[in-house]
Amino acid sequence: LSSGINAEYGERQKKERNEFKLFLKTIKAIQGELGSSTAALFLFVRYLLMINIFSAVLWVGFVIIPQAIYFDYTSLISQDNRFASKQLFLGDGMIADSWLFFKGYEETVGSNYTYAMYVAYMLVHLCSIIGVFFGILKTIGNDIVREGSSVGSQEKSLAMNLFCGWDYSINSNEAIKKQQKATRSNFKDLLCELTSSAKKRTKKEIRIMYALRSLAWFIWFILVGGAIAAIVIVVDSTSSTGTSFINVYGPTIALTLINSGVPFLIQKLTLIENYDIGRTEQYVTISRVYVMRMISLCTFIVTLIDSNEDDCPQLYWGQEFYKLCIINTASMLAILLKYPAFLYLLDRRNEVDLPSSLMSLIYFQGCIWFGNLFCPLLSFMAIISNLLYFGVGSVLIKKCCQPPTKRYNSQNSRFFNTFLALTIVIMMALTCYVIVAVPVECGPYSSPRFEVMWDTMSVLSSGWSSSVTSVIGTIASAPFIVPLLFLLFVTIWFLDISRTKANLKFEIVSTELNSLRLEKAKYLKEKRSSSHISPTQSR
Repeated sequence: LSSGINAEYGERQKKERNEFKLFLKTIKAIQGELGSSTAALFLFVRYLLMINIFSAVLWVGFVIIPQAIYFDYTSLISQDNRFASKQLFLGDGMIADSWLFFKGYEETVGSNYTYAMYVAYMLVHLCSIIGVFFGILKTIGNDIVREGSSVGSQEKSLAMNLFCGWDYSINSNEAIKKQQKATRSNFKDLLCELTSSAKKRTKKEIRIMYALRSLAWFIWFILVGGAIAAIVIVVDSTSSTGTSFINVYGPTIALTLINSGVPFLIQKLTLIENYDIGRTEQYVTISRVYVMRMISLCTFIVTLIDSNEDDCPQLYWGQEFYKLCIINTASMLAILLKYPAFLYLLDRRNEVDLPSSLMSLIYFQGCIWFGNLFCPLLSFMAIISNLLYFGVGSVLIKKCCQPPTKRYNSQNSRFFNTFLALTIVIMMALTCYVIVAVPVECGPYSSPRFEVMWDTMSVLSSGWSSSVTSVIGTIASAPFIVPLLFLLFVTIWFLDISRTKANLKFEIVSTELNSLRLEKAKYLKEKRSSSHISPTQSR
């Protein structure tokens, strides 16, 4: 046990020394007043900010700056195309025709039109999203390694909670009381985990339990189906050329209201279920909310793709996600605060809903990853949104919110990073579908030689030799890709088994060393007691 505590303490000290310094003072201040659980939310926001800065640098360096330098700005100035402030919120007018959206990009730019924008545009999006994906996987891997090096058994977890579970950074009496309550709650969860396997239910109790859980899942399916139907009806009833309020804001407001209201109902489903462990209840709720949000977002994207018949549908999609990001920023702040400022005026303080806030951030990031293909400006909007969320949230939370009772482990965010990785995989799949299968007639692919964005590869390979073309065609064919994917999944499965065996071997060796140490200590104690001679016996 002592070795496990020393390892845990050493791991925390090492992490503090190597901690990223951006906004560190603000995060430490939040951690001191409200505990590490609330600080974890702002650590996650900072992580998303780094992701969006990486994407923005790629878009600026290889796409936006080359187009902005050689853009024909005189084409934006006309009698019927004047700038108005509302264009900043709608993305139409002069802004829609500029290099801020997909339509404003040309096939080639430069003094001699030598810079192939049609290549840079597609590759930057793919490289940015793939690079972010591997960065998230690396973060998850670091969390797994940290878990593998910690004490594994539940019995030892109780002792580790006792000796290493206190948050020593808090410095307010209210946070101390909340931390004490959270520690007691965490002990109860661990004890429930230890005793749940031994707990026996009667057949009647088991039937009632499964009936209530089945009812909860049935209600969840109804809520998700209703959300899908509402999104399809609203998107199909609007027109991209309409100027009414419903046509302009209808789809984005409907999607935002659904993703804000339905999760509130989903969170109440656990009231009719009977979970013995609070952590399991929380994970089930978070998973339901995440799946519902992703299904609604995918429905919104697919309906947009199928229902629009404009000359440049990619512009319309970019405008919708542009407005969606603006509305989602306000929605995220509302979910984070949940009227704490109003309650503060009434001399009351509310807790921060951490799971809902984290899920709203992941959902917002999914919108950025898909919409960035049609509006390169979204990377900068995401940075502004993250900074606004961090700045406004950190000030108001410290003034108007109280420490949460339910603790969230800020040392390991693998659970939420896993959802973030799933989100980028889903958005990557939808992006690849748009690139490969959706016709394009504007922007950098307005030339007749492009039917879809993926024809970029055909245009590039037209100047290559027949042998290189045949090799690339073989690599891109289904008979080559399907076995490759199979081997990839087998490799992942093998690595997971190897990791499990390594952890098991580590546990066995650790147990053997501990038992050997105890035997040696007992042997030395017996030797000392047997060799001890009193002064009377010596005389």
